[in-house]
Amino acid sequence: MKDFAEKLSPDILASTALLDLIQDPVFLMEKDHDSFRYIYTNPAALTILKQQELVGRRIEDVLSPKKSRQFNEYYRKVQSTHQPFEFTDITKTDNTEFIGETVLNPIMAEDGECLYILAIVRDVTERELKKQNLHKTQRDIEIERKRLNSLVEYNGNAVFEFDEQKNFVNLNKMVTDYIGFSEEELIGKSILSLVADSSLEETLANFDQSLTGQSLDFEANIYTKERQIDTFQMNTIPIIVEEKVIGVYVIAKGITEQKKTERLLQESEQRYKSLFDNHPHGILTFERNGNLVSINAGTEQITGYTLEELAAELFLSIILPEDTEKVLHHFYKAIDEKHPEQYQLTFRHKNSRLMELQTMNIPIIVNNELVGIHGIVTDITEINRAQKALTEAKKELEVFWGNSTDPIFYIDTKGDILKMNPAFEETFGFTEEEMVTGKGTIIPQHMKSDQFNIVEKILNGETVNSHDTIRMTKSGTPLNIISSYSPVRNADKEIIGATIIYKNVTELKMAEKELQKSQEKYKIITESTFDIVTMINLDGLIEYVSPAYDTISGYPADTCIGTSFMTNVHPEDAAILTESVSSLLDGGKPAAVEIRFLHKKGHYIWMEVSPTPVLEKGKVKQVFTVSRDITERRRLQEEIAKMAFYDHLTGIPNRRTFDNELQKAIHQADASGKKVAILMLDGHKFKQINDLYGHDAGDGVIQEMAARLVDCVHPLGTAARLGGDEMGVVLPEIESLETAENMAKQILKSYEKPLSCNGVDIKIGVGIGISLYPDHSTNERQLIKFADLALYEAKKMGRDAYSVYNFAAEQISDPLNKKQESK
Repeated sequence: MKDFAEKLSPDILASTALLDLIQDPVFLMEKDHDSFRYIYTNPAALTILKQQELVGRRIEDVLSPKKSRQFNEYYRKVQSTHQPFEFTDITKTDNTEFIGETVLNPIMAEDGECLYILAIVRDVTERELKKQNLHKTQRDIEIERKRLNSLVEYNGNAVFEFDEQKNFVNLNKMVTDYIGFSEEELIGKSILSLVADSSLEETLANFDQSLTGQSLDFEANIYTKERQIDTFQMNTIPIIVEEKVIGVYVIAKGITEQKKTERLLQESEQRYKSLFDNHPHGILTFERNGNLVSINAGTEQITGYTLEELAAELFLSIILPEDTEKVLHHFYKAIDEKHPEQYQLTFRHKNSRLMELQTMNIPIIVNNELVGIHGIVTDITEINRAQKALTEAKKELEVFWGNSTDPIFYIDTKGDILKMNPAFEETFGFTEEEMVTGKGTIIPQHMKSDQFNIVEKILNGETVNSHDTIRMTKSGTPLNIISSYSPVRNADKEIIGATIIYKNVTELKMAEKELQKSQEKYKIITESTFDIVTMINLDGLIEYVSPAYDTISGYPADTCIGTSFMTNVHPEDAAILTESVSSLLDGGKPAAVEIRFLHKKGHYIWMEVSPTPVLEKGKVKQVFTVSRDITERRRLQEEIAKMAFYDHLTGIPNRRTFDNELQKAIHQADASGKKVAILMLDGHKFKQINDLYGHDAGDGVIQEMAARLVDCVHPLGTAARLGGDEMGVVLPEIESLETAENMAKQILKSYEKPLSCNGVDIKIGVGIGISLYPDHSTNERQLIKFADLALYEAKKMGRDAYSVYNFAAEQISDPLNKKQESK
């Protein structure tokens, strides 16, 4: 490192100490034939490239052949164009990847050559990984969309979607197969237009309830295209986007034939019931012509009417009008066909309540001659209601058994498993055959007695709820289980077994442990961190602050609880902090801000505040901030910025600032049509001053030269130290050469007074060379060169003088000196 450091200019060497403080990796590279060599790396750079000795090695010695070729190409491009170049690269570090965004900055020598390049690498790993995660999320969403489309299109049932106005917006092929309407005929049409009047009110209520976010199962009668009525079992699934229901999916299964079968089955059951003893049923005897002859007590009990009342009222007159045709139809059908006829009708009881009757018309045949009809009636109002409730309950139980994600199984009084649901096998890995035959077991050996105790409680008629236990999977993995046991009884109320529901809470238990650990870690971190951790409620009041608040701000931590988080923030910085927190509450991304905070001692300190939202169910409930004292960092940043653009000895602008100001002045002149002057200054016999009075005196002379030069030039132009005792001036927006010459005269006059250093008067003598844009050249480097040539001619005169570059004669003229010579 020493050998290479000796080759560097003092400015570059002095800058490396500051580069050591930068957290981003920094490499200083030197041109080495057709490659580049590392001559400096800061500590942060060694976290990427693990080699202990990088300094002195070429790119090919450190990187792979492929990367070294690529990097050499980038560096050569910067060297040839003299322009910064930026690229992104991935570096393997241990078991991770480091994604760096590198900026190559050319370092220009005074002769215009670029021998050194400064590479600064910024860590953009997190940003790039977020972009990759975004692409993955988009792919996952597309997969889920295709899955949903497949579920709809290839479902064996009719599947359709309606919007908030109950209009069709999507449907699969099975819908058109069931009801005959095409997709074009249904899209945009209200689904209610297809619902039969008999179930319109109920269907409308169910659809409205589904649009509130509830899943429902119900039956509905639907018109087909041929105006036939088919019955469907409807299952609704709300479509919820951002917590708002925007529509409903419906899975419809045709059950028309099933309903017919059920109805016939009920009729058949009632037909056989009529064969039992007459006393539970009502029996009415009719003549062939339909006259009522007799009724039994059961009829009176069922209808509330006596024989006289029924006969006098005429039986058909107390039947509901819509059922009259049905009664006559079945009556005469039994007569004509001489076969029993069974049907149901709605009958109005004597007390005016409606009741459902099961009726059996049995032909009365005597000597092969039909003489009348027995009408056997049964009140089935409650039976129908119970039957419907039983059917629905059975259906719900089967759905629950088959679709439950929790293991459910049934045991006998010995504790042996007789039946289990699909979730049991998914959870434990054992098939039903393995469990029923005893080939599998889920109870750990040391917990057998616990199971025996539970079976004993069940046999005593007890229900066991929320029993915390351990069960084993087929692979031997222990699971935390919350179990519930319910006794099962037969018709004689005897306990014959139990139904058991398991809840796998293994992940919940683990989460509870992790939560406890996280809370403990959080407390340790917040209580011991050097940064201030603050918790703020939605009213902007502080609810918690870490102990570091006392150390950094000087205020006791407990004094700020309940106060506004804006307290003690500099008024000029309040808006940016408020905007940062407000953006979070509106769903924006967290962003760190730098603000000034009033210390208890009365001065302001710089703080970097990083607000982060605390979410609960997708909503912001609180905001916590992490605040870091960056006062020293800000000071160093300002010093570094100053060193980059100002001379360290004199404090005036350096070569970089001089070049920037010249370039800016030329752009202004192009726009305004005015001129730019360059004045190059150099001291007389400066080396002799160093030799006679020492380097301290030499430094003092340079500082005084700079101070007097700035006094002359400011605020009309920019004065800069270019190296040694060489200085330069840029005069922008001037009208003519005369302005530049007047400035040169003023500068020369300012140096007439000697400098007093350690009791010795030292004469500061200078020469000045002047070039003019665009008169002498439109090229920046050419202008500097012409000013240097003019300076050379001025110094040849051996006294304080200035010269202007003579573009026409390619020589330097000195009008002022000629006048003096003529005198």
